[in-house]
Formats: sequence, C-alpha cells, structure tokens
Amino acid sequence: MPETKILVYGVGNPGRQDDSLGPTLVARLEKKKIPGLRLEADYQLQVEDSLLFSEQDLVIVADALRTGPRPFIFQKIKPARDFTFSTHSLSPAAVAFFCRRLYNKAPAVYVLGIRGYEFQPGEKLSQKARKNLGQALAFLLEILKRPASLLKSSAIMENMAELRPESIRRKNGKSKKRSPGA
Repeated sequence: MPETKILVYGVGNPGRQDDSLGPTLVARLEKKKIPGLRLEADYQLQVEDSLLFSEQDLVIVADALRTGPRPFIFQKIKPARDFTFSTHSLSPAAVAFFCRRLYNKAPAVYVLGIRGYEFQPGEKLSQKARKNLGQALAFLLEILKRPASLLKSSAIMENMAELRPESIRRKNGKSKKRSPGA
C-alpha cells in the first residue's frame, strides 16, 4: 500500500490560553519532524480547507474542549451538513461534507479534542491543559506509527484499548477488555 497521506490540523486561538491546544499540538509535532506528515494550524476551519482535506487519506483535527472528558477524546466523524448561515467557521464534519461534495473525496476524518480549562485572553496554557496536551500528544504519536489502522472503522476501539486503561469494562463484577468488533 502506498504511504498514507496524513494531515494534522490544529484549530484554536493562541491568544486565548487553552484555546491554543490544537495549534500547540501542531507546534510540538513540528519539532518531531515526522516524515510525510502534513501539519497546519489556524483559528478556525473554513470551506477552503475542504480542498486541503481532499488531498489526504487521513485527517486529524486537534482542538480544545471547553467541557467533557479529560484528558482528551478521539473519535471518527462523518461528513454532515453541519453549518449555519455563515461559512466563516465550520465544524470538521461540515468541512468533510464539502470535501465530498466539491471534490468527490472522502478521507477518514478524526477529531482529537483536548480538554482545556482557561479561555481568557493570554498566551499560556493552564497547568491542567498542559498535562492533557502531553497525554494527547503521546496518544497521537502512537496512532501515527500505524495510520492505516485508522482507515478501518473499528480502529478507534483497538487503539484506545491498547493505550488507555479506561477502555476496560466492568461487567458482572469482572473486568473485560473490549474486543475489536464490540
């Protein structure tokens, strides 16, 4: 199989503390100098990004989460007509929709949402967000070692089970690992 074309796209505002988690992740990946990995960062996703998505096999959009699980979430998204009257800011699902509609391409698109806590004006990440970023980066580096597995629908469960102990379920008082097909 030819080399997988991968884009990691960090979304967020570097001037609003933890909102910069996406671009900060991209900056840390740049220092790793991973061959063949395309890295981009911007304040928000726009319609024009659908062309960039169309040139990839795999897209991972990294962004800050205001609420939700910590340290991060990682989930595959489906293209969706998820936009309002304005096209100045779109969700990853909407950009994937335009990618399919305009270019007849459907890369696998995942969201890496990193839990943030402070979103006031300022350039420093909160201590909790830095910790979450470190864990998200370690997870992503493992994922990037075998990107082809993300092109399969069950890959997220397999990767999460290998890397995160929270994937162990309790059923009838016994621990049970989730099987790849579950």
